[in-house]
Amino acid sequence: MDAYVLSTGDLDSLLNTLGTKYTLIGCREREDQPGFYRFGRLDSPGQLVLDYGTTTIPPKKAFFPAEEELFSFALDHSPEPVVLREKRRFVLVGVHPCDLTAIDLLDAAHTKSPRDGWWMFNRNRAIIIGVDCLPDEYCFCTSMESSMARSPSDLFLTPVSRGYLVEIHSHPGKELMALASKVKAEKRDQDDAREWRLRKNEMIKTRLNAPIARLADILEDGGLTDIWKEVAERCYSCGSCNTTCPTCFCFTMIDEFDLTLSRGIRKRGWDSCQLPEFASVAGGYNFRGERWQRVKHRWHRKFLYLYRSFGRPYCTGCGRCSRACTADINIVDVTNELIAHTGKGCSNG
Repeated sequence: MDAYVLSTGDLDSLLNTLGTKYTLIGCREREDQPGFYRFGRLDSPGQLVLDYGTTTIPPKKAFFPAEEELFSFALDHSPEPVVLREKRRFVLVGVHPCDLTAIDLLDAAHTKSPRDGWWMFNRNRAIIIGVDCLPDEYCFCTSMESSMARSPSDLFLTPVSRGYLVEIHSHPGKELMALASKVKAEKRDQDDAREWRLRKNEMIKTRLNAPIARLADILEDGGLTDIWKEVAERCYSCGSCNTTCPTCFCFTMIDEFDLTLSRGIRKRGWDSCQLPEFASVAGGYNFRGERWQRVKHRWHRKFLYLYRSFGRPYCTGCGRCSRACTADINIVDVTNELIAHTGKGCSNG
C-alpha cells in the first residue's frame, strides 16, 4: 500500500483544489456551541477540524439526511413526480474509524434486496477521507473491532510529526493524491503512526466483557426480562440513542401539501424504535407498547437480528448513545450486566 506524508499546509492546499471540483463536507465547530462539532459543508479548509472528539450526529447524514425531500408532485393533472436530487459529487473529510465501519455496515444493509436507491445515489457521489482519532471515556471501539477500520475510505490520515501519514485505499484516492504536493512516507513517519495507534488503544479503557461473536447467543438465550425492565424504568423513550447512532437506518415517510392541497413534497426522515408510537399498526395495536419491550428490541437489533443477517453487530463502539442519553443509560454497562447475568463473560482483550 502506498503511503505519503502531507504537511498541514499541503493538506489545506489539496482541500482548496478539491473545493473547486467537489462539494466539501467535513467536521467543523458549531457556531452556536463552541467546543462541539458537526459535519457540514465547508466554505474553506480553515473551517475543517480534524482533531475533534466525536460529533453528536454521525457523518451518515451525508448519505442519509435526518430529513430529505424525495420528490415533489402535483394533483391538478396526471401525477408526475419530480425527483429532487443534487448531482454534484462531494468529498467527506475527517471520518473516524468507527464511523467508517458504520458506513460500511449501512452499505451492506442498503444494498441488500430491495436496494435503497437514495442511499446508493448519495454513496456513489462520495469520496471519503478518514482520519484516526483519540478516544474518550465512552469509546469502546476495540471491543467492536472497529478501532483500526479503513474501509470504505479512499484516503486515510494518521497524525504524525510531519503532518499526516496518508494511506491510499482506492483508485479515486490515488487520483486525489495526484493533485497534492506530498512526500513519500519514511520509516520515521510509519513509526509515528504506529505510536499513535498504540497510544489510542492504551487510552481505551471501556470494554465489553465478552467477544462480539457471543453477544447474539447471550441475547437469544433470553431470561433477561428483569434487566430490560430495570433499564426501562430509567428510560424516557426520547429516541436520543437511535437518532445519534451511526448505524440505525429506520425512517418514516411524510407527504406535505401546500395550502391549495394540490401540490406537495414527499419526505423521509429518521425514526426511532424507542419512540412509543413506532410499533403502532392499523387498528390501534402497538406490538411494542411497553417501554421494556422497546429497550429489549434495541439491544436485539444491534447485537442479534442484524448480526444473524449480516455476520456483524450493528454497533461500532462510538459511544454516542451513552453520551446522548438523557437518563445516563450506558450501552456498555447494560451489555456487561447482560453478560454477567448469563455467566458467559470472557474478556476479549
